[in-house]
Amino acid sequence: MKIEIVSYSDLTEEQKAKQPNNGHGKEDASYVRISHKGKVLFCESDAMEPEDAIFCRDLNWIVDALGDCYQVGYDEGYAQRDSEIES
Repeated sequence: MKIEIVSYSDLTEEQKAKQPNNGHGKEDASYVRISHKGKVLFCESDAMEPEDAIFCRDLNWIVDALGDCYQVGYDEGYAQRDSEIES
């Protein structure tokens, strides 16, 4: 798992097109990009209105990200265990 904080200029054109223009704007936002084996799982910004910065609104992606990251680790752990058993 690779988790990084990046700026707008670090995003791909596809990632830029998906970002909201809330708060101070997407160009001034910071982004959390979570990737695994070269595949981006999540790319989310902190561009949000202060009143929307709650877990049941603009921050609801965090629960999904944690669950998905856990599942990747769980699946890889089982795959590694199974390959060791077969050896």
